[in-house]
Amino acid sequence: MRSIVSKLSLMIITAVLLLGVQFAAPRANALDIGNLESIGLGFSLDTTYQYVSDGTAGMPISERGLYPEHNDFSIDAFTLSLEKVPTADKGVMDLVGFRADVLFGEQAERLGFGFNSDGDGAISPYQAYINVLIPSFSGGLNIYAGQFTTLAGWELIEAKDNTNITRSLLFYRIPFAHSGVRATFSAGALDFAFGLSNDWDAVDDVDDGKTLESQVALNFANDGWLGATVYFGDTDGDTRTLFTIVGTMSIMEKLTLVADFEYTSHDVGGDRWGFAGYAIMSLVDSMSIALRGEYVDEGERVDTPGLELYEFTSTLILSPFKSVGNFETRLEYRYDKADGDDMYFAGEDKQHGFAVQLLYWLDV
Repeated sequence: MRSIVSKLSLMIITAVLLLGVQFAAPRANALDIGNLESIGLGFSLDTTYQYVSDGTAGMPISERGLYPEHNDFSIDAFTLSLEKVPTADKGVMDLVGFRADVLFGEQAERLGFGFNSDGDGAISPYQAYINVLIPSFSGGLNIYAGQFTTLAGWELIEAKDNTNITRSLLFYRIPFAHSGVRATFSAGALDFAFGLSNDWDAVDDVDDGKTLESQVALNFANDGWLGATVYFGDTDGDTRTLFTIVGTMSIMEKLTLVADFEYTSHDVGGDRWGFAGYAIMSLVDSMSIALRGEYVDEGERVDTPGLELYEFTSTLILSPFKSVGNFETRLEYRYDKADGDDMYFAGEDKQHGFAVQLLYWLDV
């Protein structure tokens, strides 16, 4: 019964969003609040099956935060996205935009913020902000207020924005999103971002501490990118610092290389650092392979002293209808190993995982 109610709720919410965009236009234009034709609507659907060595049905799999289920067919996420990008070439109200990404399904609860439903799925507005553009000769200053995804790391929340099915070890050791304010601007090949937010992954602040964020990024030719990001703040007496460096480089449009370095320091809990490397190769127009290898040193953290983790993932990406639509089938093998804890992976020091994923999406 609960499943039927959840599906009906999803259908109703989708219909309301679609109808709202359609019928709000005459009233909006009459009030001159901006050009609603520039509002984009997108969605994505992520469904998977995963089998892990030594896994137990109903028990979460280690290091698989968004995909923790063994031997289970899962509708992980259905995401609706609305966006209006502000522009400086029309009316005053067109300087104001917004974005909202609402995730329905099992991953919504796993993100750690949203409206939960006791493990049977949830709703998570993991990103919802107002965007104000302040025009200038260099392209403008963008101000964001609300909740937005983190600047740190390379991998993202939505499956379609990543090249592997499962997320990296590093992905779960940084924040998902922040609630606060952020400013971004560009100066030639350089991009800058600065912000102030509540605690990591917190909609509401639980104390007086705030987190500062900053990023400097350099854009190269051929889609090359190098960015350094810092987060610093106090949470309940625990001062935390996060530093990441991410670099990407494309070679002859057939090979993309990515490097992701992350360092985290806690006054309470110790330090950790890790590195991940990626190679994404296009084999033919409808087939590519994504390789990922990484290492994480947990240092002398209180919960995992002396633990070192290794991970290698190979994902085959099939795009049979790439010329006419965004649909992918992914096949993945993943190997994890733990040094310093012989029981880390369900009573073993290593773990083998196999996963299949179907993705379909329409971009905003």
